[in-house]
Amino acid sequence: MTHNHPLNVVRVISFMNVGGVQRMLLKTLPYIDRSRFNMRVCATTRNGEIGRELQRQGIPVDVVRVRGRMNPIDLFRLARWLKASKADIVHTHQYASNITGVLAARLAGVPVIVSHIHATHEWRVRSRAFVDRFNDRFRAGYLAVSEAVRDAFLDATGLGCKDKIRVLYNVVDSAPVSPGDPAIREKWGIPPDAPVVGTVARMVPVKAIDVLIRSAKLVVARRPEVRFVIVGKGKLLDELIGHAAELGIGENVVFTGEQLNIADYYGMFDMFALSSRSEGLGNVLLEAMRYGNPIVATRVGGVPELVRDGETGILVEPESPKALADGIEKLLADRELARSLAANASGFVRQFSRESYVETLQNYYEELYEKVRCQKGCE
Repeated sequence: MTHNHPLNVVRVISFMNVGGVQRMLLKTLPYIDRSRFNMRVCATTRNGEIGRELQRQGIPVDVVRVRGRMNPIDLFRLARWLKASKADIVHTHQYASNITGVLAARLAGVPVIVSHIHATHEWRVRSRAFVDRFNDRFRAGYLAVSEAVRDAFLDATGLGCKDKIRVLYNVVDSAPVSPGDPAIREKWGIPPDAPVVGTVARMVPVKAIDVLIRSAKLVVARRPEVRFVIVGKGKLLDELIGHAAELGIGENVVFTGEQLNIADYYGMFDMFALSSRSEGLGNVLLEAMRYGNPIVATRVGGVPELVRDGETGILVEPESPKALADGIEKLLADRELARSLAANASGFVRQFSRESYVETLQNYYEELYEKVRCQKGCE
């Protein structure tokens, strides 16, 4: 490290309510070495629960509203804010901020711009790939949450910048897990001996909760004692509740909405089911492994990098309620297999430590900063 002051790092993201990327910020930003970095977050639409918790832990969170990705007035407003914050590094997240944050940082003359790629489905619109190809010239580097995400980005954009992309897997807490609060079952009317198949997700199309509900219909037809607990909120929530009712399984499927005491739910699950149509990595899978939940998950995106079929869980094809139901029933019927997969996963997930993640990220920041400095003549 040759710089003589802590580097000012701004993380740019659209919003700071509860979500996988936001939870990752909460798990890592408070542990960054403050003698090396001054961290702050800029939300381009709104703050939220996660942002307020970061503020309580001493991480500044500001809102600079951007109404459109290419709106010049908003871009210049964000650029002025970044310049006033004296940012040395701007680290952007998710597609919208990976566009607006990069352009604004360029306008502000920020030395180092890093974009974090979290998903495999963001370039299905051709114009998005074009914009990312254009923005590549401004980025000093990229972080990808999995090899699958890195490869999807390169394939969609046609960029030959593999050497600029560092794969940095997400982090899982290392603190001891709790068994969960037994009162949670009572709260939702779940009998004490009912097997619980759980999931945690946003209620949006890519998470394919509709597929999970149709698989629940198949499972409940043969095992009426099973309960499905779906934790999360989103624009499809009311529609999905109605779908479960139409299928006649409203009493077997519990929609909890968003929950902040998420540990109690993982502690209650007897099994975790992930039904996604696309997934960058799956933070929820890391948490499920940590809590010892046997896993059935769809074979999409970076999921196979975590769920190794027959070793740390069961993989099934996406968009197939029958395949998902068969996987769930297999673990319900073979509790020894379920225990073995869960034990393997609990051991596997220990490698995703916060300490390793934070140190890798800090070193990457400094590596890019020094590289850019030297490209400019080490001034």
